[in-house]
Amino acid sequence: MKYLHPLIFLSLFFVADVVAKNYEFTHRQIVASSIDNSAPQLFLFNNQGELIHYSNSYLPNILSIFRKKVVLTDSEQIKQDLFDLLSEQVDFTEHQYTLFYTSIEEAVGPCKPCRQQEEKIALLETKLSKEKLLIHSITIINEVYEVQD
Repeated sequence: MKYLHPLIFLSLFFVADVVAKNYEFTHRQIVASSIDNSAPQLFLFNNQGELIHYSNSYLPNILSIFRKKVVLTDSEQIKQDLFDLLSEQVDFTEHQYTLFYTSIEEAVGPCKPCRQQEEKIALLETKLSKEKLLIHSITIINEVYEVQD
């Protein structure tokens, strides 16, 4: 019977399983945060965690943002504002690119640009491999209020 080398065996337990996350925030939480109170928004980071694209409106030619190689001015502040909202740090090293996009849930109200951006992102997912691109979504959800007697 053959045995696995101890280092290989241990590495099976520590393999990073980086998966896309779907964050949900109420409109009130978004307004209280430092990120722009609009949707759709796109934040594209390279594998060094540098912000290479930010937009706060519908972007029909989403593939064009992957040609950018220059770090944006004020990118550290935008990045910090995003991480403050998410309440966590992100590991960018597992993928060539990491994209965060914001949209508004239909229950909050119609957002045609959000739906259009989601369609473009779905096309993007078919063009780029999961090893190359990790996509996280930030959805502004409907806030449910409790009625007090």
